[in-house]
Amino acid sequence: MLREELQELFDAMPLFVQKKLEPVTINLLERAAELDSEKDKSSDYYAEEHEDIMKEVNKVKYINDQWKIMNARDTN
Repeated sequence: MLREELQELFDAMPLFVQKKLEPVTINLLERAAELDSEKDKSSDYYAEEHEDIMKEVNKVKYINDQWKIMNARDTN
């Protein structure tokens, strides 16, 4: 479930950003897939790993937003 949500988010990013962040996004997708396969969704491990993944996702989203701002300046 988390993996699919992240895949949709990453696919919506511009190709330039996708290519630059590919190693990071692949790692996050792998971690999300492992987390999705976790049986005990209420464990401390699940909660901590989910939080860690979301922190990294927020960094990726920030970079994407910054690229959009820079690109908007260049085109105007």
